[in-house]
Amino acid sequence: MGRKAKLSLRYKLLLCKALLRPVISYASPVWGAAAKTHIQKLETLQNSTLRMITDAPWFIRNKNILHDLKVLTINDFFSKLAINFFNQIDNHTSPAIRSIPTHDPTIPRKKRRPRTLLLQDNSR
Repeated sequence: MGRKAKLSLRYKLLLCKALLRPVISYASPVWGAAAKTHIQKLETLQNSTLRMITDAPWFIRNKNILHDLKVLTINDFFSKLAINFFNQIDNHTSPAIRSIPTHDPTIPRKKRRPRTLLLQDNSR
C-alpha cells in the first residue's frame, strides 16, 4: 500500500477502509466522551495513510484528498456509527436492553457521555 505500490488507487482505498477503519473505529460510540486531542490523533493517522496511498504532494490539503476520495472525516464517521448504534439500541427488542434508562445529550452535564456524538454542535 506504499506510495509506489502497483495496486490501483481503488484497491488501496478498499484496503484502507477494510483494514484501518475497523481498527480506528473500534468502540467508536464511546468516543463521544473523548478529548479532541485523542480524536485528532486518529484523524492524523487517517490523513497520513490517505496521503500515502494517493501519493499526494505536501501542498495538497487533507480536506481535498478526503473530498476527492469520498472519505468521511473521523468525527463524521464516528457520528454516523453512533447514530446507527444508538438507533439500534433504542429500537431493540430485548427487554433488558429496553429497560436501560435513556440519556438526553442536550441536557448539559459536567461529564460528557457517549451520546454527545449525536449532537450537531460538537464543541469540545
